[in-house]
Amino acid sequence: MIQINKKMISVTLILILLIGALAGCSNAGGAAKVDENVVAKVNGKEIDYDSFKKNFSIIEKRYNEWYTENIWSQEINGKTVLEIVKGQVLDKLVTEELINQEAQKKGISVEDAKIEEAYNGFKERLEQDEELKKFYEENNLDESFVKDQIKMGLLVQEYEKALFDEHGLNDKEKLDELTKDYVVQVSAKHILVKDEELAKEIINKIKAGGDFTELAKENSKDPSVKDNNGDLGYFPRGAMVKQFEEAAFSMNVGEISDPVKTDYGYHIIKLEGKKTIDDLKKEVSEEELELEKQKAEAMIKQEEFIKEIEKLKSEGNIEKFEENLK
Repeated sequence: MIQINKKMISVTLILILLIGALAGCSNAGGAAKVDENVVAKVNGKEIDYDSFKKNFSIIEKRYNEWYTENIWSQEINGKTVLEIVKGQVLDKLVTEELINQEAQKKGISVEDAKIEEAYNGFKERLEQDEELKKFYEENNLDESFVKDQIKMGLLVQEYEKALFDEHGLNDKEKLDELTKDYVVQVSAKHILVKDEELAKEIINKIKAGGDFTELAKENSKDPSVKDNNGDLGYFPRGAMVKQFEEAAFSMNVGEISDPVKTDYGYHIIKLEGKKTIDDLKKEVSEEELELEKQKAEAMIKQEEFIKEIEKLKSEGNIEKFEENLK
């Protein structure tokens, strides 16, 4: 809803990718009852319900436009979409507060002039969109709120830059070296079953010399097995569900995974091959190679950013009071 430039889009995506990273840091049972207007505490700093409500209203509008209002009562793994999204918005606010606190420690800040410039641009766009202007007024998304959102987006940019400088990721030569050996595609076979014990039995059979392809044809519940015998071929990052991708891209060629749980069941993965940017030089045009290189650079930076947030999370004192998310 609040756009500064194309970079802001990447910032938003990164923060969305971080959603769920703070799961488990909730209020412990038996603790003293917290003020009902407090939805979280981050190293003692309170996040209030009003801030949550305003942030949620923006996401709610987007979901209503994308999926209609019927989306909220639908269930995923025993939770309604409403419950899931509320938790995601809360996690976003906690992540932002972690970044804000660490930025202050490191002396990272945003110039007021930049905030004003971005706010004035936003105001001009708002004046041209009566429906959006009405939405902001009805939800009390006032100047102070908008400027805080803009400031946070810009602060994340500055924090990213400082982090990447610190790790040499803004140095072209170092980034080129890292990118050259970055795995961009893997080839894998898999067997999908519903039961973990069955998955373990099949793994034991494979390790005892059983044929992976035959076991896939006999046991896999993946509908595509009838056509591919469990062979997925090469696929890039982002093509598979998170748990499957993380396992496949972390394996060595020829390795058989432990059971990997996803929403579809339990996967047994056998890694068949890997391709780096260097490998793709023989297969794609210069333009395609440059695009793959840019994507790899973005992934390397994103991974470093997520690692940093995980570090802040593990070192911080985070309490979430989801019972106050009215």
